Amino acid sequence: MIQFRNIDFFVKTKDWLANRMLFISGPRQVGKTTYVKSCFLKNNVGYFNWDDRNVRAAYQKDSGFFTNQRSEWLCFDEIHKRNKWKDNLKGIYDVYKDSYRFVITGSASLDVFKKSGDSLVGRYFNTHIFPLNLGDFNKVNFVFYNDPKKLLDKAFDCKDSPELDHLLGFGGFPEPYFQASQTFWRRWSVNHKEQIIREDLRDLSRVQDLDKIESLSTFLQKTVNSPVNCSSFARDLETDHNSVKRWLNELYKIQMIFPVPPYTKKIRRLYLKDKKWYFMDWMSSANGVFENYVASSLYRAVTLYNDRYGINAGLFFVRTHDGAEVDFLITVDDKPYLLVEVKEGQPEVSKSVYRFSHELKVPCVVVTSRRGISKKIKGSEKQDIYLLSWGKLGHLLP
Repeated sequence: MIQFRNIDFFVKTKDWLANRMLFISGPRQVGKTTYVKSCFLKNNVGYFNWDDRNVRAAYQKDSGFFTNQRSEWLCFDEIHKRNKWKDNLKGIYDVYKDSYRFVITGSASLDVFKKSGDSLVGRYFNTHIFPLNLGDFNKVNFVFYNDPKKLLDKAFDCKDSPELDHLLGFGGFPEPYFQASQTFWRRWSVNHKEQIIREDLRDLSRVQDLDKIESLSTFLQKTVNSPVNCSSFARDLETDHNSVKRWLNELYKIQMIFPVPPYTKKIRRLYLKDKKWYFMDWMSSANGVFENYVASSLYRAVTLYNDRYGINAGLFFVRTHDGAEVDFLITVDDKPYLLVEVKEGQPEVSKSVYRFSHELKVPCVVVTSRRGISKKIKGSEKQDIYLLSWGKLGHLLP
């Protein structure tokens, strides 16, 4: 059993970060800068945003321009948008690592820029900040259970988290969440999408077809619960299959969307082809908002399991060519850990749930947005099926 704590706890432990740089990535406007300033810096001393021309000009004149700062920590924000940022950061770190501690933040997923021969290898650890979720309102440390039944049994007796309806109504990005206004969210969402594609994507890639990428993101809003057929999208966008795949990857890099691939082991006649794509802002889904929300919650959980303790967790969906499907499968060390099926209304146990729980030899939980649901059904080979309100289970995840 492993307990989970926040980033500021971990950086105080020598064996978690040691003397390496801390990379913190997360979607635009998720609260990275606010978090870093409140936890690592005092009165904004030591904060440098590379989108600021004055910061870039100061660096051009003197690569050690920050050495007059009386701060243990230095934060370089959005430095990854600059040319040769890795080489520049390597030079700064190698010279000043004994004088300062470095935290690097960015609106792109910094870990997807890894390449062989990376000049920063061995100099940093990466972690993530996600939109608000039920776990952020839970005041206890999170626990990873080697046996998923212990997690489900714990949730079975929990009270429903009251924040669920609010998260499903206004999303998890701090500004619209706390404004609690559908009108504000709609206006914020349009502006947020435009900034991500027209600014972040433009700054981080050489993609020229921004109008088509915007259209692609609109198409995705209607397909969050289905595998994405790149060839079909290519015809609609009057482009080629490879361009659509590349654009999806670019939207993933800037953390607008994330993939859930098909599980490809242990079951005969598995569907092996296309990934599902979900939005970080689950409110962007034209349909299936609750499924997108659960996907975001599970993606956040498996990512933080990796970030905080190096637990090799993954997220997949399970589907066969005969149409049997369960929405999500969490794996640990490449082995099935827990099946999750999403139901909007009254939860029901499908044949697919029984089948895959039996074949993969893991429990399955059928989750719903309804309150007060907690029921256990005996499955085959002692693999129990749980029917639970997400408000009971979700706040136990990091």
